[in-house]
Amino acid sequence: MLVKSFIENLLLMVGGITIFLHGLKLMSDNLQEIAGSKMKNLLEGATSSKLKGVAMGTLATAVVQSSTAVNIMLVGFVNAGVLGFEQAVSVIMGANIGTTVTAQLVSLSGNDLFDITAFGSLVAFSGFLISFSSKKYPHLIGGIMLGFGCVFIGLEIMNTSIYAFKNYEFFRRLFMASNPFVLILNGLLITAIVQSSSAVSSVMIILALNGLITFENSVYLILGTNIGAGIAVLFISASMSAEAKKVAIANIMFNVIGAALFVWPLMIFEEPIAAFFASISGGIERQVANFHTIFNIAVTLVLLPLSKYFARLVNALGDFKAFKSRARGNEKTKSARPA
Repeated sequence: MLVKSFIENLLLMVGGITIFLHGLKLMSDNLQEIAGSKMKNLLEGATSSKLKGVAMGTLATAVVQSSTAVNIMLVGFVNAGVLGFEQAVSVIMGANIGTTVTAQLVSLSGNDLFDITAFGSLVAFSGFLISFSSKKYPHLIGGIMLGFGCVFIGLEIMNTSIYAFKNYEFFRRLFMASNPFVLILNGLLITAIVQSSSAVSSVMIILALNGLITFENSVYLILGTNIGAGIAVLFISASMSAEAKKVAIANIMFNVIGAALFVWPLMIFEEPIAAFFASISGGIERQVANFHTIFNIAVTLVLLPLSKYFARLVNALGDFKAFKSRARGNEKTKSARPA
């Protein structure tokens, strides 16, 4: 009976994650279809200053609901020579802030005064009907609405199934480990597998809402989640130019540096930091969402004035990686030659 219950809840959780991710993809695809060419022009124009770049990266990611999608666009623009790598750095920073909007929306699902799942279901049904329109823009808007509703329907399914995992040792080791660095690694690996920091941070909020993880645990998981979000972009850039690869490296390095800067203060001042977020946020789901947003804003405030040096660091890493690739290629050529 216990095994049957575990399998049922596991399948429900996987189904919830699938609907959630499908909802995000629907929103992202339809929004990109509406704003595609305009987004390109805006991203090009936004790089005239660092602050404009951050603002555009934040806005684009908040609208598209996917930092991965925005970073892939940046990789494509840099690969095509539309943008230079250094121009893209501030946009990357903004994209990391914009990706926290999903977590903020998800945290509203814990508000007893506003049942966002019921509202999402209404939006999904309305969007489903509108999507049958033969006209382009109503059809796309219907797809966006359907995707929005699916996000919260998926969350509700996850919410009802996930509590059952509390007593399983594997779950406890994954999400309730006492070592901060193990939690960071777990967050990184889970996000690299799921390929959506929005999905993983949303699961963190649901776990916290159900009392399954503490705020202290969630912050380290989120540090890892931020790093893991860049893995997909790194793979996509593998076959592109050296400059395009640097965009993917910059995205990961932004979060690696952020985690390195903040992990020690989080460990040393764990209780005061938890008390601070409790005082400004209320419920634990809001605490987790607010930490996610404030962390990315804080890292941007630290690195933006140093963006020139940050770009140099990424350039050095990118050039070193390219050098190693060329060296491997030369070795293979030499070994292939007849003696």
